[in-house]
Amino acid sequence: MWSYKTLRSNAWKTAFRKGFMAWAALFAVCFLFSFLGADGGGQTSFQIDNIGIETSVSQDNMEIIDTYIADHVTDKMGKVGGEVFSAVVNAFSSDYSWLVNLLAANFAYFKRNSGEVIAMLLITGFILGAAKLFIQNVLVIGKCRYCMEARFQKKTLIRRSFAPFHKKYLKNEIKVMIIYNLTLAMWALTFVGWVYKSYQYRMVPYLLAENPQISWREAKTVSKQMTAGYKMKMFLTDLSFIYIWILKAVPIAGLAVALPLEAQLKTETYFYLRERSENKANFVEEGFNSESFVVSQESVESFSLDDTVLTVDELRGSVTANVRRLRGEYNLIDYIAFFFAFAFVGWAWEVLLYLVRDHVLVNRGTLYGPWLPIYGVGGVIIIFLLGHFKANKGKLFVLGMLLCGVVEYAASWILDYFSNASYWDYHSDFMNLNGRIYLVGLVAFGLGGLFGVYIAAPRISVLLDKIGRKKSITICATLAALFIADLICVAIFGFNSGEGVGKTL
Repeated sequence: MWSYKTLRSNAWKTAFRKGFMAWAALFAVCFLFSFLGADGGGQTSFQIDNIGIETSVSQDNMEIIDTYIADHVTDKMGKVGGEVFSAVVNAFSSDYSWLVNLLAANFAYFKRNSGEVIAMLLITGFILGAAKLFIQNVLVIGKCRYCMEARFQKKTLIRRSFAPFHKKYLKNEIKVMIIYNLTLAMWALTFVGWVYKSYQYRMVPYLLAENPQISWREAKTVSKQMTAGYKMKMFLTDLSFIYIWILKAVPIAGLAVALPLEAQLKTETYFYLRERSENKANFVEEGFNSESFVVSQESVESFSLDDTVLTVDELRGSVTANVRRLRGEYNLIDYIAFFFAFAFVGWAWEVLLYLVRDHVLVNRGTLYGPWLPIYGVGGVIIIFLLGHFKANKGKLFVLGMLLCGVVEYAASWILDYFSNASYWDYHSDFMNLNGRIYLVGLVAFGLGGLFGVYIAAPRISVLLDKIGRKKSITICATLAALFIADLICVAIFGFNSGEGVGKTL
C-alpha cells in the first residue's frame, strides 16, 4: 500500500542513518551533480552554462556588438538575416554575460575585435550547450545509479556514480535522454500535459541507470506501466515534502539535508513501483532484488554494472606504459632541450626571413633573447602528443597542423588582449582566420612537425646521451635560468617591440 510516510522513512534511513561518511558521500554526489545541472528535474544550485558571476552586459558593450552586426552581418545576410543573427547573439550575451564582460575588461581589444568577440561568444555557447545536452543527461543517470546502490549497502564509493559512463552504453543513454527531454519539452507547451507526462516518464532515468541498454520505446513503456494508477499519489507525495523546497533556500545546512533526502525520495519511489511492476524483463540488476538498507554489504562487486573508473593501483602500470608510449621514451631533459632548440630555430627563421625580405636585421622575438617560445611549445606538444602516430605520416601531419594552429591563434590572442600589440598579421594572406593564422603557415607547421618527430627529436636525444647526463642537465638548467631572466625583463619592461616587431594596435 502506498504510504508517503514509509517512503520518507526509507529515504531518511538511506540518507542519514548509515553513518557520517555515507551521508557525506551521498551529499557530495548530489551537490556536485546538481551544481553541474544534473538534477533530473528542478534546478537546485547552478548550471554548467552559468559559470561565474551573473551580471548584465553594459549598454556600451552591447552597442559595439550591435554596430558590428549592422555593419558586417546585415549587409551580407539581409535585414531579416541580420535581425535573426542579432537576436541569437543578444541571447548568448545574456546567458554568457560573464564572458562578454571578461573580454570587455580590455575595452580597446573588445572594440577592435568585435567580430572575434561574437565568434568566441557563439562558440562558447554551442560548446556549453552541447555539454548540457550530452554530459548533463548522462550525469542524471549517474546520480540515479549512485542513489540506487546507496539504498542497498552502507558504503557506496563515489566513483560508482560514473558506472553508467562506459563507452558501450553512452550512445544509447544520450539518445534516450535527448528524446526524453525533447518529449517533455514538447508537452511543456501544454502545462497540464507536461505535469502529467513528467510523472508518467519519471522512471526513465532510473531504468537507464539499472539497464543502460534499454531503448527509449521500452523505457517509456515500462515507465508508463510502473506509474499507472500512481501519478496522483506521486504528485501529492511531492506536495507533502514542500519543506524540502524551503530547505534548498538555506545555504549549506539546508542543502546538506534537502539534496540527499530529495534524491533518495525519488529513488524510493522507483523501487516501490519496481517491486510491484509486472514487467520484470528490463529489471536486470539482481543486486536490487536483495534486502534494502543492509549495513554488512561493503563491496560493489555484487552489482553487474562495472566500474569505469580504475583505482590508483590499477592505473599505475598502464599510465606509466602509456606515458612512455606517448613520449617515445624521451625524458624531461630531452623535452627541455626540444623546447629551446625549436624556439631558437623559430627565432632564427623569423630573423632571416625579415632580413631577406626587408634587408633589416631585427630581433623578431616577443622576448629579448634569441628564442620564440611559440615554436618551442608547438614542437614539444607535437612530439609529446603525436609521437605515437609515427606509423601514420598523414595523420601526424594533419594533427600537427591543427595543434600548431591552436597554439599560434592562442599566442596571437594573448599578445593582442594583454599587450594591445600584434606580432604577426595574416589578414592579407589566403585563407586566414582573423589574421592570426593562415593556411600556408599551418602547412609549414605540419611539415615542421614531421621534421621534429622523425629527424630533430631523435637526433637531439642522441646528442644529449653523447654529452652525458650531468652536462645535459647543466646546459638545460642554464638555458632555463636565462629564459626566466628574460621573462622577468618582460614583466618589468614589457614585450620586445620596435621596427618590424610588436606593432601597437
